Amino acid sequence: MTVLATRLDFALPLIEHGDVAHKVGEILSRPCFAALDRVSARHKDRWTKHAKPAPNVIADYLLDSTYDALSMDNRHGEEVLGSAEIESGVRNRDAVPATTRFFAYVVLPVEAGGWRDALQGVLDLATVLDAGAGMIAEEPSYALGQRFALGGSKPKPRPGLSELRMRERRARDWKRELVSEKLAGVEWGMFLGADHLTVMSAEALRHTNAFERVLELTPKLVFLQLTADPADDLTDGLEEKRMEARRILAPLMMDITDVSIE
Repeated sequence: MTVLATRLDFALPLIEHGDVAHKVGEILSRPCFAALDRVSARHKDRWTKHAKPAPNVIADYLLDSTYDALSMDNRHGEEVLGSAEIESGVRNRDAVPATTRFFAYVVLPVEAGGWRDALQGVLDLATVLDAGAGMIAEEPSYALGQRFALGGSKPKPRPGLSELRMRERRARDWKRELVSEKLAGVEWGMFLGADHLTVMSAEALRHTNAFERVLELTPKLVFLQLTADPADDLTDGLEEKRMEARRILAPLMMDITDVSIE
């Protein structure tokens, strides 16, 4: 079993938007997120109020200014299969740029061919959070999926992960202040926010035929899907497709010549 790993950078302080917090609760309570069967509230590096996920529980945690974030995982005492976290808007309120000041991540176990509902759930989550940037990759284990989604660590080699792609992932961490306007690299799935779309429109990207899907989720949020199946992410064959997309997206690519993976 592999994992579908997602990182979202978004604008909306959920503690001020009860309607959105309840929408998030509905999304995260869907069957596709069933592996995440425990919810908790995080304050700095402490997790409390462990409970069974439900739409109202999730919304209540997101709207409680006592906590920094909502967290989800599977039950204590078992092997960790998946996890998620969404900042509620208590911290980083004055971060610049505002469109990417908060973060969320989701790492979900997926069976071969059983990823479509999970992907749709993630797309819906990105939409309601007003994402300004984001990315999705399939990873061979939970540990690598969380490493990708959280960032901040040196990427570990795996099949399908070229040295260039490792540098791209490192660049996204090092130059996070640029992600609202620039892409560090190309992943299997990518979210383009309002600032990206001032440079390249959904229609223009659709005409390139470089992507399996170009989905206009809202007028200021587009999802790019590189191939028909995220399992392609674990093969060396994805690199040619990535490089084609990288050429198309050149006006959005950040300079990573100063980034090292050593």
